[in-house]
Amino acid sequence: MSQLIIRTDNLIITDPALKHEIEDVLSSGFRLLRFPDYLEQHFARSYRKLALKNMLSNAVYLLGLYLVMGIVVFIQFADQEKGWFTGAYIITGIGLVFINVCARLPIMDRAFHWYTGITAMVILTSIMVSATTITDPVGLAGIHAINIYVVIIVYAMSKMRFFNTVIWCHLAGLTTLLMTRAFDLHYTQFEFQTFFVFANVIGMGIAYIIEHRERAMFLQGLLLDIDKAEKDLLNQYLERLSREDSLTGLANRRYFDERLKMEWHRCLRENKPLSVILLDIDYFKQYNDHYGHMAGDHCLVEVARALKKEASRPAELVGRYGGEEFILLYPNIDATQIKNTLVRIQQRLLDLHIPHEGSQVRKVVTASLGAATVYPVKTLDPEKLVSAADQMLYKSKENGRNGWSSTQLSHCEPEQQTLINLG
Repeated sequence: MSQLIIRTDNLIITDPALKHEIEDVLSSGFRLLRFPDYLEQHFARSYRKLALKNMLSNAVYLLGLYLVMGIVVFIQFADQEKGWFTGAYIITGIGLVFINVCARLPIMDRAFHWYTGITAMVILTSIMVSATTITDPVGLAGIHAINIYVVIIVYAMSKMRFFNTVIWCHLAGLTTLLMTRAFDLHYTQFEFQTFFVFANVIGMGIAYIIEHRERAMFLQGLLLDIDKAEKDLLNQYLERLSREDSLTGLANRRYFDERLKMEWHRCLRENKPLSVILLDIDYFKQYNDHYGHMAGDHCLVEVARALKKEASRPAELVGRYGGEEFILLYPNIDATQIKNTLVRIQQRLLDLHIPHEGSQVRKVVTASLGAATVYPVKTLDPEKLVSAADQMLYKSKENGRNGWSSTQLSHCEPEQQTLINLG
């Protein structure tokens, strides 16, 4: 079969052997969250699109959660000193708005994991630093709980890549330590390890689980696409087999009959003529006996190529009707025009100069032809047209072969005949 083409959004992966390689990657577990290079770049783009879509679809939910959290904090702890938390809350809101604005700008798509990572780091740092300005134990516990919630929400909703999460988490922790020392803020090692490290371990775990799951789904999606593409290719191949003659590549009799009916009805609607030509290679049995069946097959292929050139316009069709017999369909060709076509076909075959020592008419391959033309009417069956062409072919053979005869049908019977022998 032809090369397999799999499309995933705007991604294209081509390789008929890809299925087995993907199955190997899927079975390996990819615990280090890394695919082979030929897959990794496609996954990165696919995952970024998924993350963008996820961020936009959850924008309203994030906004609502942000407002609810603010209402709870500022009402429940209205009488308590909040330190820098108000500023951190504002920074968080600005960060969420910034991410959503960028997510809606196509020009920023490639930088999605950068601006979400940097914004997440700024939000985490601001919340953790604000916690050091609160002295009340209850308020401090509440701020640390909020920090954990923010980590879970930001990393889960943004679908940040695991290794990106690790980098930005560590940078947030380092920035927090530097700021607390720069501003001489109170922040014990116990608090840092208990809340910041604990919260970010949870965040990194969430990021790892989400990315691992999405990688597995990406591979499974590719396998489904490949299976579908293979099925489509197989169906196309079987469809072609059902319509084509395996030796010559021409239409087989079944397909020719379908096209004949279709063109018949079209010409009937448009009041156009329809012509059919039957062609039989002269003394083909003797050709096979003299040169062998392989040479006979080669002869049929050469004749088929010549006929394809003669029936190359839209709606025209040439088919193998059985053995050494061929049939041609010519919509919109009347009885006068078909005679010119018959002359050209015979000349094309003579121009092939295929030797035929067993022929009784010439020492090259020749053919007898019969043609019939009709203006289709509802009372006439399309098979009558083929039958009339067959009668004309028989007449050509009776007149010494290497010639043609034609007729035009009127209702069910031939109206006139022309017999010509080119022997």
